Amino acid sequence: MAEPVDPTPHPIPAIQSAPRVLLVDPYVAREDPMERKFVELYPSLGILTLSGWLRDHGIRVEVTDLTFARDAEPVTRHVRTFRPDLVGVHTKTLTMPRALEVAARARAEGVPVLAGGPDSATRPEKYLDEGFDAVVPSEGESTLVEAAKRVANGQPLAGCPGTVVRVNGRTVRGPPRPFLRNLDELPLPAWDLIDMEAYLSAWQRNTGERRAAVLTSRGCPFDCSWCSKPTFGRTYRQQSVGRVLAELAALHDRYRVDYVRFCDDVFGVDRRWLEELLGRMITDGPHLRFECLARVDLLRPDLLDRMKAAGLQRVYLGVESGSQKMLDAMSRGTRLAQIERVAASLRTHKVRQFWFLMLGYPGETLDDIEATLQLFRRFSPEEYSVSIAVPVPGTRFYETVKDRLRGRARSTRGSGGASLLYEATYPESLYRWQQVRFAWEARLHRIRERFSPEVAERLSRAADEIHERVAKPVLLGRSSGAPTDETGVVDAELPMVANRPPHEDPST
Repeated sequence: MAEPVDPTPHPIPAIQSAPRVLLVDPYVAREDPMERKFVELYPSLGILTLSGWLRDHGIRVEVTDLTFARDAEPVTRHVRTFRPDLVGVHTKTLTMPRALEVAARARAEGVPVLAGGPDSATRPEKYLDEGFDAVVPSEGESTLVEAAKRVANGQPLAGCPGTVVRVNGRTVRGPPRPFLRNLDELPLPAWDLIDMEAYLSAWQRNTGERRAAVLTSRGCPFDCSWCSKPTFGRTYRQQSVGRVLAELAALHDRYRVDYVRFCDDVFGVDRRWLEELLGRMITDGPHLRFECLARVDLLRPDLLDRMKAAGLQRVYLGVESGSQKMLDAMSRGTRLAQIERVAASLRTHKVRQFWFLMLGYPGETLDDIEATLQLFRRFSPEEYSVSIAVPVPGTRFYETVKDRLRGRARSTRGSGGASLLYEATYPESLYRWQQVRFAWEARLHRIRERFSPEVAERLSRAADEIHERVAKPVLLGRSSGAPTDETGVVDAELPMVANRPPHEDPST
């Protein structure tokens, strides 16, 4: 249990020169082909926005972006040349090993190191155990300004609002720091501190477009049971339409960007705000093509007309399951009829669809998985990701299965959730086989476009027969006489037939 400290603020004396902060993005793209496949390659908006805030508040800041590097050696070189007072590292599950290496390199040069971002927020003690001097588990702008001044003055970080530190072996939390109320106070991202052209040129080579990412809000007001919101909590705050348009114009004017991805957890929660933004994008410009992540209960057909007119090209949808029972179990708050309506409308509007699907959530049966496959077959989204459910600390899902965790390294949603991390109803091999079935179905959709419907239908029936007659009996252990109930489901209390030794998912 973390111990609170005296919340009384202590004045920070003036310092002779501006503190120096080096921010590090530890993600190395060349090491992670799976992530590059499922998550588009953009610079960290969190780091760039934080950098702009620090500069506006009298902090000298530089960024080490490892995305296009071969290893973490640039961190050591940058620490030696810049001589920062503090190194801040962005963390997510995928990059934890590299983040720990960055921390070790900084400490080897005698520089204290601080962790921020979603992974360290969910398990700060782990990062403190591994050598970080402090963790910022929430919004970082004001906290990092104060932390940098404290370190530059030789003051301890213990007691700094918004931090978690170790003092004599005890975990000590500073008082909570309030969220920034007005997101328009945030500066434009400090794009000049990284090699923006490397990102834009990569997109231009691959797509013919110069693509960038924009974040217009913080937080998510919805309450899906598997979703962790460690940094921004259950809050939802939105920038003004004018502030968003200013950022779009800056990207277009400075970097010739012609396509943007809105990275909000859910784009357009406020219908009036979205209507105003779309209207001004249509009339005022800049006239950019765009994509976003949206909910099926928010995408009305009349709204899609406006979004398409404003430049919408692709929508990411958290479909998750074709079973209403499972959607309810996940607390998605969506209905199958809404999924079907939106999928059909997007096709009519010729907008590409990227579906996120999840297998292995508690309570899911083979019938539920089959319902998801049939939904996928009916609408054949252009792109998709099928993950095995990942129990993330701090979620209701995690609390439900924490006594059944398998002791493996945690995976991530972005990497496709390739490993089964808890004792689920079925063996991991069955879920992996189901992922193969979705991949085969996607290929069949492409075949249907080149061959007759009869040929494609025969191939689809053949795939279903292989699943029913061969794969499912073997994977469920029927060949070894494992008892099943009347529906053919293996008794969940029996040992799992595919309990292979723990292994590292290469995308973790």
